[in-house]
Amino acid sequence: MDDDRRPPSPEPSEQSAPPDTPRSAAGQAGLAGVYQLMAQVLQGQQMMQLAAMPSADSCYERFRRLNPPTFEGGSDPMAAEAWIREMEKMFRALHFPDEVTVRLATSMLTGNAEYWWTAMETAYAVDGLTWRDFKRMFYNQYFPDSVHLAKQNEFLTLTQTDQMSVLEYANKFNELGRFCPQFREEERSKVNRFEQGLRYGIRSRISSHLSSSYKDVLDRALKVEADLIRSGREREDLKRTRSSGAPSRGSGGSKGPVPKKKPSRSCPTCGKNHSGTCLSKTGACFSCGQTRHIARDCLSRKKDKPRHTASEDQRSRGNPRVFALTRQDASASDQVVTGTLPVNSAPALILFDSGSTHSFVSVNFSRQLHGIPEKLLEPCCYTPSENRNC
Repeated sequence: MDDDRRPPSPEPSEQSAPPDTPRSAAGQAGLAGVYQLMAQVLQGQQMMQLAAMPSADSCYERFRRLNPPTFEGGSDPMAAEAWIREMEKMFRALHFPDEVTVRLATSMLTGNAEYWWTAMETAYAVDGLTWRDFKRMFYNQYFPDSVHLAKQNEFLTLTQTDQMSVLEYANKFNELGRFCPQFREEERSKVNRFEQGLRYGIRSRISSHLSSSYKDVLDRALKVEADLIRSGREREDLKRTRSSGAPSRGSGGSKGPVPKKKPSRSCPTCGKNHSGTCLSKTGACFSCGQTRHIARDCLSRKKDKPRHTASEDQRSRGNPRVFALTRQDASASDQVVTGTLPVNSAPALILFDSGSTHSFVSVNFSRQLHGIPEKLLEPCCYTPSENRNC
């Protein structure tokens, strides 16, 4: 049979690993070389990274060149917050690693702040402290949550006053807005808060338009403010023109500007307003300007003053009148009241004559007054009751 002629099939047996050959040994050696080369490359990269990383001394020198501010503590939370912002601004500019920033910042603490940090180093493990952890510890001491909440409320209630321009309001808005991060992240909320804080005169003119960004609402508010200022100036100019009442120039009736009077200054010597040299300082006469006499004794003033005659004085003033000259006249008249009264501590018989225009005293009684008689400049004539001139 054909089956009998077939050669017997070999019995199944376990396959054994092929013996090492020169070719397989060479492959293993090549693979080991690749591994070794990769290790060398990684080691070189690590060395390059270490070489590129600045040392602590170089970081400190670069940091000091920026003239960083110091912080000595105190009770002003805004000063503490401002110091942190200055530190972070410098760290971003210098690209320092996080583990270096804490050491550099704490080197700028002085006074009470340095004492506080020394106590923190003693009480806590601050080695390897990150900047975020240091900032949290610093704010707990110098910028507590109560202050942060107060600044948030101030931002939420911020409004533009009458004395505040739109740009000043925007600066205050951005200053306080950093305490409300939700408004920084949500543009629509920021736009709405800014618009609600504007003055009514500006807000009412931009509320009809839906602003898409903070820049949009700020630009529109600035434009409306400029229009209001310009229209206000135009109204003031028109009102000033109407109230000035400038005189017409020529027959054409065109009005010209009204010349302004130059205000005179008060004299530091006499305190009055005058031009030229002060006469009080030179001692000159106020009437003629000459020296060695005063205005009261000025001859030119007396020459210029018109002299009045006795008749003119009498016509201007009228003749003095007296109705009772004697005791008998006084007793007989019902227009006269008599009595004894002290005059300059001397008893005198006083006669009150309602019709008289002058007062008279007897020669005998005048001697008791111990006065010095003076001569009248002009003669005086009086009319007694009988119309007799004396």
